[in-house]
Amino acid sequence: MALTEIVFFSIFLMFTLQPSTSVEVFPVLCGTQLIRFPFRLNTQPGRCGYPRFDLSCKNEAHAILTLPFSGGFTVVNIDYTFQNIWIEDPDSCAPRRILQGLNLAGTPFDLLEPRSYTFFNCSSASSTVPKLAEAKLISCLSGKDFSVVAIPTERLDLPASLSTSCSEMAKVLLPLSLSDWSDPGDGFILTWNEPDCKLCESRAGTCMFKNDTGTDVGCSGGFNDGMFYFAVTQVG
Repeated sequence: MALTEIVFFSIFLMFTLQPSTSVEVFPVLCGTQLIRFPFRLNTQPGRCGYPRFDLSCKNEAHAILTLPFSGGFTVVNIDYTFQNIWIEDPDSCAPRRILQGLNLAGTPFDLLEPRSYTFFNCSSASSTVPKLAEAKLISCLSGKDFSVVAIPTERLDLPASLSTSCSEMAKVLLPLSLSDWSDPGDGFILTWNEPDCKLCESRAGTCMFKNDTGTDVGCSGGFNDGMFYFAVTQVG
């Protein structure tokens, strides 16, 4: 294939793969958090984000994700490539919010790699508070005379896993961040599958609606395998 044909075909491929919409969606900042598709601030036009990905900006400093049945959470970080959002309780006690009933119904989000944990209220007067390596002390739920701990449910059959001074509170699913981090009060991570912008993000493109109506998404800009392939072919 001649060089001019390769260049022409690469340019043709680049333009034919672009979304047909001519509407540009610009990212905005809330504090230090960059807000872009699929998210949008609730003060932006509706087509700036995907349905149900609305955020608010509190005091122009903190992005807030409000879950319909569980209230507002502060956004710590959004990973657009892996499609995760790290949120925390404004009162710094995410486990309390989960014990109160974290309901993700009506949202596009799921817990990231959830694991079943059982919560216990243990008397601090006892020296037999669980010392299992995977037991998590929940300091924001503990008090002067008691400690709240969470233990992986599948480890409760171990002889040293539970003290007789501990009473069960509840069994809940904890997302990866809460089950792995040393301080479970820091927050947790949610993930989403739709819209699927992972490939576009990994190619440094801009994920956006394909058209002015509907919810089909496409990728604008970035690089693609077709152009890279022909460049490699030319070098060889």
